[in-house]
Order: sequence, then structure tokens, then C-alpha cells
Amino acid sequence: MDITLLAITVVSLIVALVMSVTAWRLARAEKKRSAARVAALSLAAADDRTASDHAFPSREAFVAATRPVKAPWSAPRTAAELPLNQPTAETVHAAVAPSFTHATGFLGASELPRDNGGRQKSLGFAAAVLLLVLSGGLLWMMSGSRDTNAVAASSTAPLELVSLNHERQDQKLAISGLVRNPASGTAVEQLSAVVFLFDRAGTFVTSARANVDFLKLGAGDESPFVVSLEAPATVARYRVSFRTDEGVVPHVDRREKN
Repeated sequence: MDITLLAITVVSLIVALVMSVTAWRLARAEKKRSAARVAALSLAAADDRTASDHAFPSREAFVAATRPVKAPWSAPRTAAELPLNQPTAETVHAAVAPSFTHATGFLGASELPRDNGGRQKSLGFAAAVLLLVLSGGLLWMMSGSRDTNAVAASSTAPLELVSLNHERQDQKLAISGLVRNPASGTAVEQLSAVVFLFDRAGTFVTSARANVDFLKLGAGDESPFVVSLEAPATVARYRVSFRTDEGVVPHVDRREKN
């Protein structure tokens, strides 16, 4: 179960990392595209200003064009005698003077809102948050599993070695005994007895392992065991321990002292 959760967490971290890299690359590409658009628009604006400078008349031509036209002197006439379609000085000046228009905005267009890559930033922020959450979950899961194992190991009462005997025949050594799970202990399954042999100098010689007779030891249960192994003549002493597939199971010596 722990391996499955660890694999899922690792895959999630990889996905979050890929999303972060993708968001970063998208944001970088968007910035490059924006810079290219700004450069192209600036170049177009420069070309348009150059064309407009050539289109405007010179100062002398403009002054000559806007100078009022003087009509030859004649006897003054009343307003009633003026023809309706005869232009006055104001109308002549308005007709000759060129008209200018000004368009608001860049290049005569309304200003468009700038795309600042908000979607890429949001995606990158979400990926970073996901990465932090998954990392924290992984650390919490690992620390929680260690704490659980430690509590379980500390709450389990040690086994009790009730009796222990040995019998030697030629090069064979048979070690038998009785092990008990105390009433305050938890059920133990697939329990094995392990025997280590040592010579007179305390050097390790060999070892052997055999399951106890009962496959499961409940609280208060006892089970005999027998371990047979090759024992050279140099063997002087032995040691017995108990273990399961999860590891060594501690025990205490409860044998009667003779």
C-alpha cells in the first residue's frame, strides 16, 4: 500500500513539474510574440510619419495659400447690392486654408488592452501550488508511516522464551524449545526461530532458521520449535532469536533458573 501511494505521489510530482515547465515556456513565447508585435508596429509608425512629412506643404507655400485675397478697389456698395454668391474674405480664407484632422490612439486606432499573459501566469501558479501540496503530502505520509511503525513496535510486548534444550549427534545439532506470546501481546504470524553458532573464540560459524509449530500465535499462546543444523566440532555455544517476514521480534528469557 505504501509503495502504491509513493508511486502515485511521484507520478503526480512529475506531472506538476511538466505543467510548470510548460507554463513557463508558454509565458516566454508570449513575451517574445508581444515584443515582435511592438517592434513591427513601431516600424510601421515610423514609415507613416515619414510619408506624412513629405505630404505636408512647405511654410512659404502654406503662407501664400492662406494669405487673404485683395479685390480691386471699387466704389462701396450697400449690403443689398452684394450678390448672394460672392465670397467674402472669411469664406475665401476658409476655402483656401487646408483642413487638418487628428485621430486619437496609436496609428489612428483605439488603444487595445495589452495581453499580459494572465492565463500562463495562472497556470504556472496552479502548477507550483500543486507541486508544493504533493511534496508536503509525501513528507507527511513518510513521517506518518515511520511514526506508526515505531508506535506499533513499541506497543508490542516481547515474546517469552519458556524453555530451551539442545541435543548433539555427530555433526548435527538439534535445538528445541518453547516460545510464548504474552497475554498483553498482539497476534504474531509466520514466526520463525533462528539459531546462530559460535566457536570458543566467539567467531560466528553458521546459522539456521525454522518455523515454529504454530503458524499463528495469539495473545497467551505457546508454540514449540525445533531447529536442526550442521555443527562442526569447533562450535562451543549458540544463540536463539525470533523473527517474522517484517523483521526481528524481541523476546525475553523466562526459563526457570535451576
